[in-house]
Amino acid sequence: SVKPQVLGVTLKLAVDSQWGAADQAATISERFTSEQSLDLVHRLRRYSDAVLVGKGTVQEDDPSLTVRRVRSDFQPTRIVLDSNLSLDAQKYKLFTDGLSTIIYHAETVDEKDPTLFASPQVTCEGVPISNSGGLDLGAVMDNIISKHGLQHVMVEGGPSVAIKFLEQGLVDRVVLIRALNVKFRDPYPSNLSAKKLLEYGLELLGEFESGGGDVVQCWSRPNTPWPTQNL
Repeated sequence: SVKPQVLGVTLKLAVDSQWGAADQAATISERFTSEQSLDLVHRLRRYSDAVLVGKGTVQEDDPSLTVRRVRSDFQPTRIVLDSNLSLDAQKYKLFTDGLSTIIYHAETVDEKDPTLFASPQVTCEGVPISNSGGLDLGAVMDNIISKHGLQHVMVEGGPSVAIKFLEQGLVDRVVLIRALNVKFRDPYPSNLSAKKLLEYGLELLGEFESGGGDVVQCWSRPNTPWPTQNL
């Protein structure tokens, strides 16, 4: 089958009923959205050329970021933002499972010897630092598109990565999963809200129930057509 053509950056966010991104009272990081919402995330990955996370998500969750719950003829490239190249090259699934991963780091940091990585499919790319101190995400996206030919990136990182993409005006659409039946005891703030998304220049196109008490909201830049694929 041919993968549908979707362009730009899709931000995927999951929050509880209080707009919390995680429960700081929990001893281990656990998924809190429904099985149906998890299927939705895997369908989104299937339509993505790449899935992007920050260093913190790798450390907390050791994710694989692969398409597993729905049928797919390919796997997206995994992208990790790790300014100082501090993640252990032998420790995490993204670096050891033999699938393609690109690590973006500050261009001032010496690249690791490629032989440190268990998989030859792991590559490193240096980019400038932005005026605010983190990686220049515009430069990251330019490299992803022009050098690697990846046209649709799904950002799946935590709230800090999400907000940096929003602040730099790089988000074309947001798929926001709200677990309305979940209320964290000690919510880790997402620092996002409907008002904030409006301030970032996005508009709410609509929402639907994905099942299990979750509501999915679809936000988009004005005059940016929503992909026609059925989520």
